[in-house]
Amino acid sequence: MKTLFVAVLSALLLSGCAERYFNGPGAEALIYPETHIYQFTVKSTQQTEEKLNMIFDTVDEIDSGASYLVEYRSNKGKKVVYKSLKDKTALRLRADEFVVRQNNSLSNDIQLTITYHALVTHQCAPSEIEEVNVSRNCFSEVARMKQVSHKERIVEEGL
Repeated sequence: MKTLFVAVLSALLLSGCAERYFNGPGAEALIYPETHIYQFTVKSTQQTEEKLNMIFDTVDEIDSGASYLVEYRSNKGKKVVYKSLKDKTALRLRADEFVVRQNNSLSNDIQLTITYHALVTHQCAPSEIEEVNVSRNCFSEVARMKQVSHKERIVEEGL
């Protein structure tokens, strides 16, 4: 009798856990590299500096560990680049790669190539019994990726 009671109790406990779905909120995340190339012809040094500073600040907000390649063709472009980078000493230290070099084959005065990692998240609907789950690979743990300071560290090195 005692063994029958233990067998029935364990069967009831196990059957209740077998078909349990997670009904909490979840999110899908996609981390991908983006490369942008900006080309400038220096007409007004102040206006070009403002545009460069705006680009540097915008990218730094998205990804503090971006890769920068700044190329200039002439001394005019070199002065503008170094003047805009004068206040951004921390940007050079935080970046994965930061290169400033002369390139005489450019068609414009300055070319800025930036590669950063962007994070896209999507809220997931909770799973339902006997319903097709449209959102695959949806985990609640992924929502914490929004708080990761260096998103590029999550991406596989093959990308």
